[in-house]
Amino acid sequence: MEEKLYRQSRLCRLLGNPVVYSIVDALHTREAMTPTQIVEVVGRSLGRVSALLAALRLADVVRYETGGGHTTYWLKHKAETGRLLKALASFVEAAGPVH
Repeated sequence: MEEKLYRQSRLCRLLGNPVVYSIVDALHTREAMTPTQIVEVVGRSLGRVSALLAALRLADVVRYETGGGHTTYWLKHKAETGRLLKALASFVEAAGPVH
């Protein structure tokens, strides 16, 4: 499989996790967040959120910076991610109601 298709499928698989999707959506609506702030939004444990943030780092979706005793995360490609989220919402809306 060509590298580009592989990376696209990895990203789709990652975003298929509702918690990951919620993290990405939360980061899209804010400039940057700490893991603790993300925990408050998605309602999962800090350990779970940290593991998912690590997966998002590996997929080149988020960037982070440490300093002042905490780590801050933000989307690496915010505009592109916003377009992707919008396209997914549009697709689901066009597909119609769930039965």
